[in-house]
Amino acid sequence: MRVDRLGHVNIRTPLFEETLLFYEACLGFRRGPAVSAVMRPDNVWLYDEQGQPLIHVNAPLPGEAAAPAGQASRLDHVAFDCSGLSSCRERLTANGVAFREQPLPARRLHQLNLLDPNGIKVELTFRTDEDEY
Repeated sequence: MRVDRLGHVNIRTPLFEETLLFYEACLGFRRGPAVSAVMRPDNVWLYDEQGQPLIHVNAPLPGEAAAPAGQASRLDHVAFDCSGLSSCRERLTANGVAFREQPLPARRLHQLNLLDPNGIKVELTFRTDEDEY
């Protein structure tokens, strides 16, 4: 057995629309129909350019307690392998999103680290040996 890729990340948040807008504006994801069995308006998937569902966003169910934004957990961050570092910087800056840069020359990588509206750490990793770096 082997794991070939991460299937998706689920974000359960009362900041439903803010979360969708963040990932659409900052990472270019597109919202689409939920591929889960639960069909409700506050249950949406975010798809990448290839049509792969990467982030499942839903609001807490009625009566369900929502975790506070930025609450510490054992999940430290969500990482995406990316290309187009300069256009990503421009997109984040245009959307007023603060980020920290982390060059990793020994691994031929460059990372941008930021927080989504829920306080979830997002790591965007770019290979420095690619043309679109």
